[in-house]
Amino acid sequence: MLLNFTKKMRHFLRIQYTLFFFFTVTLLTFNPVFASQNLAPVGLSSLSGFDVEFAPIQKTEFINGQSLIGEVNFKPGVNYTVLFAFDVQQVRYLYPNGRMVEKGATIASVEGSDVHHFLDAYQSAKDMLAIAKSHYDINQQHLKNKIIRSSEWVEITKSYFEAKLNFEHMQHQMAFLNIDDNENVTLVSPKTGILKLTNESGNRVMGDTAFDIIDASSIRVKIKVPLSFTNTLAHFKLSQSCSLNIESYDSIADKYHQIVWASPSSNECQLRLGQTIKVTPVNKLTGFKIAKSAVFEFEDVNYIALKSGDNLELLPIELKGTQGKDYVFTANKNLDDQQVLISSVSALQGMLLHLGRE
Repeated sequence: MLLNFTKKMRHFLRIQYTLFFFFTVTLLTFNPVFASQNLAPVGLSSLSGFDVEFAPIQKTEFINGQSLIGEVNFKPGVNYTVLFAFDVQQVRYLYPNGRMVEKGATIASVEGSDVHHFLDAYQSAKDMLAIAKSHYDINQQHLKNKIIRSSEWVEITKSYFEAKLNFEHMQHQMAFLNIDDNENVTLVSPKTGILKLTNESGNRVMGDTAFDIIDASSIRVKIKVPLSFTNTLAHFKLSQSCSLNIESYDSIADKYHQIVWASPSSNECQLRLGQTIKVTPVNKLTGFKIAKSAVFEFEDVNYIALKSGDNLELLPIELKGTQGKDYVFTANKNLDDQQVLISSVSALQGMLLHLGRE
């Protein structure tokens, strides 16, 4: 008899424990924000004796993200490259790397045995073109008079245009050279811009890069950003007086990141090629901001206290970040023209905590 009673009690307790377990799990999984959304308004009179101050909520369309690293660079292809027209044994650059130079500025002096060979070749090409042009002009009249055959005219024409093309090629190279009366040769800049020198040492052969000229307006900042940023990214901030406008995205992702090219908003940015900078991404957001002192926590949910007549309406919010002394947040309510409690908020929080213990 006693044994049967004991078995029944154990079975009853097992059922009670199971019900308690499921009830506990239900409470733990219940959304605390939803559970706290129906907090009763608090009368303003409850804060009598405290300093009560309100401030308007401000809309915001942006929020700052965590800092990223940017590299001051230029897009491939925008550099104007000057090549050595001949083999060079020695080059002396007259400007340091990165200096702004004017069009026609003397960039470097060059020396080597091939320098004079090139000058002789240039003069020879010039003379050959003059001879070929004279021969072409004479025989062009002969062709009209049907004195020469068409096949001969084809060869004359071919020789003329080959001489013309060869001279124009060398003349283009001569445009980057300056030769004084003593046949000293210097390289000159074809454009105004930032001088970029190569880091290669030793002999420079024909076709190697002598220097690059970078247009100052083509300076860009290369920034690797998380892919999750790209849909909401508005611009970058470098300082109070300098922001970076997004110009383009690389179409190819680098795993979880994407390259963004940004341009400086003004000369106040004072960027230098090769410089590494820290930038703040500014993301688009439809939200609000208020002084940090206005936000308090109750039962793991962030709240603000809205003025509603003689009461305070306790509104749950979702914090998104900070802007200086303000919090940026979103809420499931239109907060236009709303006033928020910004002083004695800790006193209000204390009252709620006291009520929560009873």
